Amino acid sequence: MDYPEPLQEYALSEITRRIQTGIYPTGAKLAPQHIARDLNISSTPVVAALNRLAAQGIVEMIPRRGAIVKEFSVQDIKNFFDMRTMMELWSIKSAIQNVDKFPQIMEELQQITDWFDHVEPRDLETARKLETRFHLLLIKMAGNSQLTRLYEYNWSVGSVFFVYSVGKVNPENFQVSLLEHRKLLNALLNRDEEHMTDLLSNHLRFLSKAIGWYK
Repeated sequence: MDYPEPLQEYALSEITRRIQTGIYPTGAKLAPQHIARDLNISSTPVVAALNRLAAQGIVEMIPRRGAIVKEFSVQDIKNFFDMRTMMELWSIKSAIQNVDKFPQIMEELQQITDWFDHVEPRDLETARKLETRFHLLLIKMAGNSQLTRLYEYNWSVGSVFFVYSVGKVNPENFQVSLLEHRKLLNALLNRDEEHMTDLLSNHLRFLSKAIGWYK
């Protein structure tokens, strides 16, 4: 079977997707042999992928039990959202200054914004991917590689709960939230720091409300 990525990256991507979509729920045991059989690959890249997820804080290695999907408290998840909010709001000023510096990122932001117009309210996996990518690109616009690494590490955990969280939101309200990305992009293009800060604050505040529904 051919894969578009090296086997370890394929295993990492697929295990992460299954955690994020609830196929592997919190507390579930992640047996390398079983996962390898499901993915039709050897267990070696699966073990490597699980070790990387453990380093990211998504998977927990427990003696005599092996790897399990880590469970987080509501406060843990709130902390991830708070860190995400601080980093994104901080990046706005630099992102605006770098609009002309990163044309490829700006082009991809435009493409993602266009895709948001066609996402079904209950297509949570597509919404998660677009949401995560859009906001990561905003961080990259700041031109700070250390900030990007910290953001990716922090949100690698937080995004696990995105699907569960938005699943509790009224579909119409969720659709409004998705379409806010066009307003964010326009504020960036217009180099309107104050308006973009207000938009992003409200957007992230809407998403963070879902934390209270996590069980």
